[in-house]
Amino acid sequence: MQEILDPPFMRNVGLLVTFHCQAACDHCVIRAGPDRHEEVDLEDARAWIREIAAYRDRYVCVLSLTGGEPFSNLKLLRAVMELAAEAGLFVSVVTNGFWGASREGALKLLKSLPQICFLSISTDIYHQKYVPFERVENAIWATREAGIPYYVSIVTDSEDEPEFLRVKAEVLKTSEAENIRTGITFPVGRASQIKSQLRYSLTDEPPKEACQAASSPCVFPDGRVYGCIGPLIDLKNDHPLLLGSLRETSMKEILDRAETNAVLHALRLWGPKRLITMLQEAGLGRHLPVEFITGSICNACFSLMSNAAVREWLRELAQDEEFRRKVAYGRLYYLHESGMLEVGGYTELDPALETVH
Repeated sequence: MQEILDPPFMRNVGLLVTFHCQAACDHCVIRAGPDRHEEVDLEDARAWIREIAAYRDRYVCVLSLTGGEPFSNLKLLRAVMELAAEAGLFVSVVTNGFWGASREGALKLLKSLPQICFLSISTDIYHQKYVPFERVENAIWATREAGIPYYVSIVTDSEDEPEFLRVKAEVLKTSEAENIRTGITFPVGRASQIKSQLRYSLTDEPPKEACQAASSPCVFPDGRVYGCIGPLIDLKNDHPLLLGSLRETSMKEILDRAETNAVLHALRLWGPKRLITMLQEAGLGRHLPVEFITGSICNACFSLMSNAAVREWLRELAQDEEFRRKVAYGRLYYLHESGMLEVGGYTELDPALETVH
């Protein structure tokens, strides 16, 4: 099976369909569960999907449906997928695979949802308290049998943890290694309630990796649009990755602003490490944590956005012309994206291109 690559910026837009979920996993960022009933209004979904599909003459290719558990309300899921397909969008769905009670039933369900072009299936020690791995195994089998590309997402507080290794070994019996993605749990959302139980390792160095998740904005049922579906949604304050609200602004305006959001694209280019280094050079290191969770870009980013002084510095940085030019040329150099150059009016090769590294 071919390796699954992340789409370019804004080719994929997420829509959180529901906060309801059969599970109430200890690590859940959005605190989904059986007692949560907030979901996207179908008429809102209709309007937003039309706007997404019309944006820049069908620039967006994929609508990624997430939750909660989108399969917990099949009627709503089916209706939203049909709207997306009618608008010419490919549909991706995130699920915990609870519907895999049997292979035959799982395959029948997927065949009844022909709009699904991709599945992300979650399983780990947190999910397995509610969804036995046998169901996930059946869901994976049915997904493969239906010819739907997929990956399996496994979250852990430590990749050396025996239970994580057990889960990964189980998944490897049904899936290739390139179809497995891992994430690090840290105390945000519901996981903040189990902080003392988490066994992640700490380091004084922030992660060096760039952020791929920031390539895909996500729309929430109340109309908020975030730059990613990560833990920043747990913050109540305004921050650079809260892109706007569809109750106040059109989808086009929000996505246009995202195109020129220098902080967002700096995270995509260099990850939080570059911003942390700049903060230290600006004499603001006292606002940074002393230690970071090893391998967790989300933790480092959350540390930045949760500090009021850092947020103010980031707002000022986002307007700094030299920084904006470096980000614009960095996008061209590394990501082959010229949108920010065109909007910013940078039409000639610039010395900043030599310092984007």
